Amino acid sequence: MKKITKIILIIFFYLVSINKALSFEIIRDVELERFTEKIVSSLLQDSDIKYGDLNYYFINSNEINAFVASGDNLFINTEIIIAADDYREYAAVLAHELSHILGGHIFRTKQEINKLNKRAFPVYVLGILGILGGSSDAGLATLMVGSASVQDGYTYYSRNQEASADQAAVRMLCNNKIDGKYFLDFLDKIERNIPYSQEQSSYRSTHPRIFERKTWVESSLIQYNGCKYAREDRLQNEFELLKAKIFGFTHSNNETNAVYNSNSNKDNYAIAVTSYLSGDHNTSIDLLNTLIKEDPNNPFFRELLGEIYFSKHDYESAIKQQIISIDLINYDSDLYLMMLGNYYIAKDNQSDYIRSIDLLKKSLRINNKNTYSWYLLAKAYAETENLPLAQYSTAERHYLTGDYGMAYQFIKKSLKNIEKNTTEWYRANDLLNIIENNLNGG
Repeated sequence: MKKITKIILIIFFYLVSINKALSFEIIRDVELERFTEKIVSSLLQDSDIKYGDLNYYFINSNEINAFVASGDNLFINTEIIIAADDYREYAAVLAHELSHILGGHIFRTKQEINKLNKRAFPVYVLGILGILGGSSDAGLATLMVGSASVQDGYTYYSRNQEASADQAAVRMLCNNKIDGKYFLDFLDKIERNIPYSQEQSSYRSTHPRIFERKTWVESSLIQYNGCKYAREDRLQNEFELLKAKIFGFTHSNNETNAVYNSNSNKDNYAIAVTSYLSGDHNTSIDLLNTLIKEDPNNPFFRELLGEIYFSKHDYESAIKQQIISIDLINYDSDLYLMMLGNYYIAKDNQSDYIRSIDLLKKSLRINNKNTYSWYLLAKAYAETENLPLAQYSTAERHYLTGDYGMAYQFIKKSLKNIEKNTTEWYRANDLLNIIENNLNGG
């Protein structure tokens, strides 16, 4: 019987978080990443840093939030996109967070912890530095139960940084001809979603009161004569499709059908997603074929269609659609190559295992931290009876997930028989040294 490794969500690839302290459900999605790249690249075009210099993490959460950690890690909740009606609102959130990074606020926050009340200081070294620097599970717990005296001190500095980031965000938006009014629109939405009691106690959070932020933004907009610029219809259309898909993946079938109930492309996209998750594959296929007829060059419609065919065990059709998707996107995506490699593995024959190995190695050349690509590569090597490379790939996966004990066991096994002086042999020896250093507390 064929052993099929199924990706649970088509474009959503749920990653095992390397940092266990961050108990978030991190999702990856090519459409989401590509759209975010377009906006961020535009915002940073006059900056010293570029899109690829930062790490982006999308959290599956129904809370409207985004934050920066460790200076170059940007976390964005999916609800940010669900709550926004216009791509310029999403751009405003990104501009705000990018302004924190450009302003070096996270670095300064770490320095300012030294100035806080010493009575509470030990708790918040574990808490704040645990979250910002990547510490243990205790870091998250102590952050939540930290003393008010420290929290108030931290909020004071954060509020100053929030004001600076809001003002810099307006400058970033206006300089790149994105209407800054949509920053205010999104703040209004946040305000409407915050209960009165929570808003009143907002000084015990790392975000200041919304009315204060609106004042900062309004005063900044005056300096740019209102910062009024026309909407780019292409970006708006892409954003609405992205939002519809994310809604379908993160909300119930009933909710999705209630919100997306017309015959527009975005509505059909959302219903195709929720129908797929509900097991109504035929409806999904019909809707996606309609969308493809309308826009045959959209790679994301093809990707979803391929995943549905895969779930129906129609591997040839799945492979066909995924190959078209890769050709259309014209972008090096580790996820797309990983998915195609998975489809070939499902066919369960030697020639397709070889194809999958080639695709998965390409995936890992793009992103060597893709733990699922390492898992699939180990499986493909095992099916071709290349046990040493299967063990090596398994060691890489365990190392990335922080299980150094298992990584050590597999890397030692692989080095007994792995071909010497190959790329994998050199990497396996390097990995052994790294793992031994970690196990010895180095």
